Amino acid sequence: MPTIAEQVWIYIKKKPYVQEAIEQEIVNFSALARKIAGETDSAHFDAVKAALMRSQTRLIKNRKRQEKEAIRILNKSTFNITNKVSLIHSTRSLTLAEPIAISKTPSGYIYIITEKNAEKLKNQALDIMHGLSIICITNPLEIETTPGIASFLFSSLASENINIQHIIDCREDTFLVISEHDAPLAFSVLAEKMRL
Repeated sequence: MPTIAEQVWIYIKKKPYVQEAIEQEIVNFSALARKIAGETDSAHFDAVKAALMRSQTRLIKNRKRQEKEAIRILNKSTFNITNKVSLIHSTRSLTLAEPIAISKTPSGYIYIITEKNAEKLKNQALDIMHGLSIICITNPLEIETTPGIASFLFSSLASENINIQHIIDCREDTFLVISEHDAPLAFSVLAEKMRL
């Protein structure tokens, strides 16, 4: 049978929102310990609370290390934003002039192209979204073995209510498609986060 500390750790890892609250130091440990003790095989309130407090130190240390590593990698990356971009979703393969990026999934194809090239397709029955921008990030190869970079990017943008409409990631290249309206703020947010 797992120890109390192991049960607490499993509980935390199964609930990302609890983990986030602990990392942000906004948890009432007594209330959480009562909840965990009631939901696990351990009725030892004091031991659960102690395990939670030890877990917080571990979680904060891991998060800071992961964030520091993400910032180190992203500071080696190049960022640029392309405006006037369209996103095309199609159930069939299309032949397009100069696509910026293409992805194929079981539900179809996504093409990212300039709005100018998308205008040529307006008479076809396609799902086309206009008014978008693409953040192009060219990363060093070590991104493939460094966890937490996507999480850092996504949470940085989400914290400012910036929605990522589409993501394409292939080796060193990461493309984040966002509303053109959000592009200046997105660039500013990422630049600021990387200076932390």
